[in-house]
Amino acid sequence: MRNNLELRRKLFHIFSLLLWIPPVLYLSKPLVVLVFFVVISLNLAVVLKIEPISGAFKVFIDLFERERNLSKPGIQALFANVGIFLSFILFGKEATVVGVLVLAVGDGFSGLVGYHLGRRRLFYNPSKSVEGSFAFLIGSLLTLYPLTDFQTALKVSVLGTIVESLPVKVDDNLIIPLVSAGVFYFV
Repeated sequence: MRNNLELRRKLFHIFSLLLWIPPVLYLSKPLVVLVFFVVISLNLAVVLKIEPISGAFKVFIDLFERERNLSKPGIQALFANVGIFLSFILFGKEATVVGVLVLAVGDGFSGLVGYHLGRRRLFYNPSKSVEGSFAFLIGSLLTLYPLTDFQTALKVSVLGTIVESLPVKVDDNLIIPLVSAGVFYFV
């Protein structure tokens, strides 16, 4: 049962985050900010369990939320949405797409591979695996390389992998899009 939950969560993570790419690329900046405001507001209402909004998302919570997060359902999605929004404000459209891709694909693959195949723990963070980190790196690199030069794709992918693997208290869904977008923007 738990295996099915993690698989569902990561597949939802990948595909739902990719939904940010069309509005970020094709809508005007004020409209994108409005979309972010609506999505983050709804997400915050779910986290704070404000009815009737929270109830409207109950099916998603039941299908995708980990038991340990039920006291604040949707909190990781909120961190992701805020991280993507801040990337958009700070670094612009193209860099935000890079941040979304690294978070969706790199982090998604890392979780799937790490959960199902991870055997060797990272010495500095035993909650992460070598296999999961390698999947993050390769997934990010293969996703970014068609969109930019190899060196830039590699730099963004390596730094994203390092950030995802660090034992920090801040949710990586917030940090990964910011770091990835920032590295892309400044490289």
